[in-house]
Parts: sequence; structure tokens; C-alpha cells
Amino acid sequence: MPAAWGRVMRTGVNVSYGLGRGDGEAAIVFLPAGGLALRARRALRGVLLGVAAGLVAAAAAHLPLLDTWERKTLDARIRAFAHPGRADAGIVAVVVDQTSLDVIAARREDGGLEQGWPWPRDYHAIVLRYLIDSGVRAVGVDLIFSETSIYTQLGVAEDDLELARATAEGPVVHAVTLTRESARTGVIHADRDWPEALRSGRFTRPVGAAGRETFNKATLPVGPLLQTARGLGWIGFEPDDDGTYRGLRPAAIYAPLDSPEAVELWSMPVALAAVLGQTIDVAPGRPAGQGFAVGGRSMPLDEDGRMLLRFHGGEGTYRQFSFATVLDAARRYALGHPTPLVPPAVFRDKVVVVGATAAGLLDLRATSIGGLLPAYLIHATALDNLLHGDALRRPPWRFRIATLLALAGLGGLLVAMTQSLRAGAVAALGPGLLYTAAVLAAFDAQGIWLDLVAPALAVGLAYVGASGYGHLTEGRERRFLRSAFSRYLAPEVVEALVSQPGRLALGGETRELTVMFADVAGFTALGERLDPPRLVELMNECFTEVTGAIQSQGGTVDKFIGDAVMAFWNAPVTQPDHAARACRAARDLLEAVARLSNRWSARGLPPISMRVGLATGPGLVGNVGSQTKFNYTVMGDTVNLASRLEGAAKVYDVLSLVAGATVAAAAGAVEARELDRLQVTGRSEAVPVFEILPARPGTDLTEACEHYTQGLGAYRLRAFGEAATRFEAALAANPDDGPAREMRDRCLAFLASPPPNEWRGEHVLTEK
Repeated sequence: MPAAWGRVMRTGVNVSYGLGRGDGEAAIVFLPAGGLALRARRALRGVLLGVAAGLVAAAAAHLPLLDTWERKTLDARIRAFAHPGRADAGIVAVVVDQTSLDVIAARREDGGLEQGWPWPRDYHAIVLRYLIDSGVRAVGVDLIFSETSIYTQLGVAEDDLELARATAEGPVVHAVTLTRESARTGVIHADRDWPEALRSGRFTRPVGAAGRETFNKATLPVGPLLQTARGLGWIGFEPDDDGTYRGLRPAAIYAPLDSPEAVELWSMPVALAAVLGQTIDVAPGRPAGQGFAVGGRSMPLDEDGRMLLRFHGGEGTYRQFSFATVLDAARRYALGHPTPLVPPAVFRDKVVVVGATAAGLLDLRATSIGGLLPAYLIHATALDNLLHGDALRRPPWRFRIATLLALAGLGGLLVAMTQSLRAGAVAALGPGLLYTAAVLAAFDAQGIWLDLVAPALAVGLAYVGASGYGHLTEGRERRFLRSAFSRYLAPEVVEALVSQPGRLALGGETRELTVMFADVAGFTALGERLDPPRLVELMNECFTEVTGAIQSQGGTVDKFIGDAVMAFWNAPVTQPDHAARACRAARDLLEAVARLSNRWSARGLPPISMRVGLATGPGLVGNVGSQTKFNYTVMGDTVNLASRLEGAAKVYDVLSLVAGATVAAAAGAVEARELDRLQVTGRSEAVPVFEILPARPGTDLTEACEHYTQGLGAYRLRAFGEAATRFEAALAANPDDGPAREMRDRCLAFLASPPPNEWRGEHVLTEK
């Protein structure tokens, strides 16, 4: 250990850097009782600093990062307090699942109908008629029938009319989609004239002039269905900035292009509530997003006019039936045969949502209850919340600000009345824990969403402000720190330590990071051909190139592990574009190693290559180790995933394997193609994985990527024969395309032995 380091460790007790601990420092020590004036000044100073900290936290709460964190805590609460028993048993679902697609597509001699998706609409007619005859209260069809059936166009059948006749007497709500078209999108297909179904007022209500949030393109059901529908329901969703669906607008405003008037169309859950006989009250001329009531009960909305959903559980919370099973029961029922699997009684007095769960139908959404869930669950949950008034409630911002300032002021007061950093931390922690308990209790009992992140930040800032007020004269010690450590640490790490000396102690912080693992391919063979001194010399030359590529994009090189290097971005210095930086570094690294390999070959040395794994997500970053020796490093699941992806690159015979979260966060910083959905060892869920492409890919690689993308789509639809053909075409365009070879072989194996019904396109690794 350097002498300078030991000096700092020794002086830490005296200069209050939090590195040492004096006698009695573990306890909360208040000022002597005799100094009342001093105590009053300290108390006032603590309150003022706490209120100031609260104001800062209130302003920071509107930042996208903190807002996302707050919503993540909401997700955690929803998952922790979800009770499937609270779900309305009167809401059920009929789903187009993978089993239905397989059964109906099967040969007739195997009990199938030899019909691929999309099915003839008389299949839907049979099912909907069966539901209506069973005595359902309402049916919401979360499927789009916006174009004339191909069978009707070919004159094979009048299945559009058949579907309309089947639902003519039933309480059926059909789906509508709305979009906004503008010059900025590059394509303007907005409606020029009013669709009669939306102008007539049968399914809509007037809201006055069109505004910025107005939709101008409507995709409606075909004419026969419009004539017989009991209601129309908008099925649009708007995710939060992190891509998670947590709320639902009660209605959407629509007007054709340049129309001075606008109407409002209910969302699917509200339309179903209306069909069920619930009165929907909205002030005349005002959008429902400014306030509405269902059955005389006012519905809570957030500042954006959305109803925040309280999920009672994930898929399976509401009883669901396979479409193929219901279709079979309906056909049996029509012939007078018994229907033991799905008798009419199971649908009597129920509200049925017809939706899709098969992965290939692309109707899965990321929700706060966790994972990708079918969209019908959002509609069912919203309807449940509407009927029972248990949507989440978020207090208005004035109440939240007042609570924030009060909590921060109290925290600042308690910290100011203590005499040590540790005692101040304990004093601030007490109110924070009590507040957290109150937040959780309010959520569980009343569905009230109280903020957690901003109050925690306010209390933390109050602690820092109140406890740091007496340490403003520590400039000399800070200069000493900078001088002592500049010879041992990177400049950015030194500055982080100077600004927060407490980081010299063990511990760290959790933040979103992008982590890289890069490993020399074929290192064992290289080591067998070279003596150790020469091998070390060459590896140093290689790592110089690698380090240069990483640091040129602002990365922190964590450590060298044998023939591998680990690096990360967004710590200790915040980098909003950390994923993009890491992707560019990976591309530059591979190009630099390729150039190095060419130089080695010219010198008669063995060629060299590297494999890279990248992952983005939360990680614990900070000082980890013992009291006498520690490293500034990163830990967590994101690190494990990056390491697993680097190793999994061998499966696809590629030099880079990047998690989908990283590619999404990089926002097009590099060219990449999706390879697969991969479940690595140690994780229970699969993640999309991508390969980073060269900056200027050749025509053979471009053509191979096009075939590969088509093959991947067919693969996920379980069309393994078609997928194998596409992957073979990719190999014909680029014989060295490792992913196409791997996927072709996998498809051939699945043709011989298909995956289970619950398979949704993921590949599970059984080894690291």
C-alpha cells in the first residue's frame, strides 16, 4: 500500500472524511443542554438546509432519470402487493395462443382445419355466437377486422357478413386503432373526410376543437361489423419513457385533417363498461382526460390524463380459454353434442375479452407487473379497475411538494442536532424509514401512489447539506487527496474521490451501466506456440489497442483477467449516452484487433481475434474489497449478463453479442442485427441479442442479413421449414455467416422434434 494512501487512512479520523471512526461515533450524540442559543441556530440552519434540499429534489424529480426510477419503485410495489384474489372473477379471456395457431393449422387427419393465420372470419363468428348464446354480459374483441376478408374478396365465402350476423344481437365491442399523421413522419395518410361511424355520434361524443393530441387517422372495422357493433373501443396504448405500460387513457380525441371539430372515442375498457350499463359522465365539451366518472364514481387520473392501472397479477389472473378449445366447443354445441371442456355455463354472466397471446402475433407489452404480457390483460385490468374503483391514485403535485419539504426539513433538523457523520446518517434514516413504511401501507390499503425517490433524494441532500456545512474549510485536505492519488488512479476517479471523499470507504452506488467483456479468441493455441516473455509482449500490444478503443469512448477499464478485459461506462462520470459509447467502442475494438492481426500476420505471427459481450442495466459500482485493499469496480446481474454474452458469442460464431437493452439505448449509434432471444445460464428470462455489424458492411453481408431477418420472423412463428430455407439463403449469400448456420441447424432439429407449446422463440443455454 502506498505511503500516501496510509497517510490519508490515518488522517481520516481527524479531518472527518468518513474513513476512520472515533470513540463514541457509532451513537447519536446531541449537543449539550446548556447551549440553547447554539442549538436553536443549528436547528434553524438544519431546517433551512433541509427545505433547500427538498426544493432541489422537487426540481430533480422532473428529470427523466429520476422519474423513471420513481416509476420503477411503483412497479416494485405493484408486484409486491398484487393479489390475484382481488381480480374480478366475472372477467375472462378467450385467447389466440400458440396452441390455437398450431391446432387450427394442423392437417385434418390430425384433427386440425388446415388454416393458417389469419383465419376465416366465420371461425370468429362461431366463437362469438357461442359466447353470446352462453349469456355473456359483454364481449370486447381486441382484434382488428379493418379490411375485407380475403375469402370474401375471392368470393369463397361471405365471412364478413357471417361475423356481422353472428354479433348482431350481442353486446360486442369491436376494436379501433387511431394514429397521428403529420409532415414530420414523412408519410401523410391522414383522413380527409369524416368516417360516418365516428361522425354520427353513435360511438363518439363531441369535444370541441381539435388539439395537439388529436388523432387524424382512424382504422375502423369493416362496414358490416360497424352496422351491428354495440360499441367501438380504441385499443391504443402509450408507454412511459422506459417502454413500460402503466396507464391507459380513458378516450382518444379524433378529427380528420384540418377539421375544426373533434370527437372522443372511448377506450376499449370504458366502452365495455358502457355496454355493461355503467353511466359514463363527463363535463360537456371537455375531454375525459380532464375528469370522468363511471357509475357515479369519479375515476382518478394522473397529470397526463391517464388512469393508472393496478394490476392484480400477471397472465392467468383472469381465467383464459384457448380459442381453439372454444371453437371446438362451439362447433359441438351447434351439432347438439356435449361440450365438457368449455360448457356455456363458464361464460354465463361474464365479460369476455378476446385477445392474442401467441408471440408471433406481436401483441405483447411490457407492464409494471413484470415481463412481456398480452395486451388483453391491460384491457381486462383497466375494466376491473373501472368497475370496482380501484385504479391507482397519485396525490396532486402540491401535496407531493409539501410532503417533500416537510420530510426534508425534518431530516435536516435531526442531522444538524447531531455531532458526527454516522450519527447524522442514523438520524436522517429514521424519518426516511417511517415515511417508507407509510408509503407502502397507503399503497396496499388504498392504492395511493406516494413518491419514494424524490423524498429519499431530499433526505439524502438534507443530510449532505447539514452535515457538510461545517466542513467547508477542507480545501487543504482536498488538495492533499488530489496530489496523493493522482499517481495511482485515473483522473476522473481522482476527481470523484475529491468531490466525495467518503468513497474511500467500502461501498458504492447503484446506477444504470453498460458493461463490456472482451476475450482473446484462441488464446490457448497462441500460448502453445510462443514462450511466456514473447506472449506477454504480444498481449500487452493487444491490450494497448483494446484500451485505446475503450478509453476513446470514455470507458473505464476495470481490470484485465488473464486474456480478457472488463470495462464499463457511466461511472464514475455520468454519461447519458453510455450505451452508444460502448457500442462504438466494441466496433472500434474489433476493427483495431483486426488491423493488429494483419500486422502480426505480416510479421509471421499467429492471427488474433476477440469476442465482445455488452449488456446495459443496473449495477453496483464503487469500492469493493477489504478495509486494507479494495478496487473501484462494478458488480451485479448486468456484469454477469455481459460475461455470459461474451461466452455465448461462440454459439453463433460471431465476434460480438449485445443485449437488446443496449442496442435500444444506443439509439442507432451502430449498425446491428438481431440474432435470437437468448436465456443465458443464471437468468430466468431470455433477452434479445444482437450482433454489431461493420461500419460499412459488404453487399453479401447485407443480403445475408435480410434473409436472416425473414428467417428469424418465421422461426418465431414456428414455421421452421420456411425459416430453414431463409437461413440457407443467408448462407448462400454469405457462407461464413455463423448465426445463419446455427439457426438453420436449430430449425432442422425442431422439424424433427418441435419445442413445447409454451416456447416463445427463446434459446436456453445450458452452460456458460
